[in-house]
Amino acid sequence: MFSGFTQTRLRLIAAISLTLFAFVVSAQDGKDNGRAKLSPKKPPVQSAQANRPVVTKLSVDQEDRALKFAGKHHPELAKLLERLRGTSPSGFARGIREVHLAVQRLERFREKQPARFEAELENWKTASEIRLLTAKWAMSQNAGLEKQIRALLRVRQQSRLDRLREDRTKLAARLQQLDDQIGMGTEELEVDLVKEWDRLAKQATASAKAQRRSRKKKSTAKEKSKPATKKPSEPKAAIKQD
Repeated sequence: MFSGFTQTRLRLIAAISLTLFAFVVSAQDGKDNGRAKLSPKKPPVQSAQANRPVVTKLSVDQEDRALKFAGKHHPELAKLLERLRGTSPSGFARGIREVHLAVQRLERFREKQPARFEAELENWKTASEIRLLTAKWAMSQNAGLEKQIRALLRVRQQSRLDRLREDRTKLAARLQQLDDQIGMGTEELEVDLVKEWDRLAKQATASAKAQRRSRKKKSTAKEKSKPATKKPSEPKAAIKQD
């Protein structure tokens, strides 16, 4: 059992951490979805938490899966959630739901952009640790914690820059490919045209031959299946009698 002071401290850390998490997830979702659509009327200003999608109560399997994920990639967060399960059911529900949403988001990366999955997972681990350390720092103003947070912020910023450089490299390669195609000279275009026609002509000729062979086979099979017809016998000449 935890003392009253420990429970209060635990709830404060969880509350601060989850509040920070709401803003981080909101920012990440905004980057993933691209520019938001502009509406003619400005909606009323709402908090990041209010803009979050409503999620129904998680099943036991979903909670266990989220806890397992947290235990593997951020053990300290998993321990905090386990403690909240017994001391603050509402705090546990919020925390486990946030982890569940993170798991879903990462699974979408694994399915649709597997090359970016590992980088996004590392980004989540860094962000999660930053949130938890910041929640602790808010209560203690510890200089050591601040140093750790700044180091993690630098890691996250470097990761973001690396991702931008990678995107720029891919975009530059694509632009170069387009420039090469646009800059083709007249002679190259003529050569390309001849090659394209030769390819189409070969395909058309091969298709025509295949169809003729198919018709010939069908015709032969049809002739063979017909019953043989007998020629009518000629009448015998009458024998004249003297």
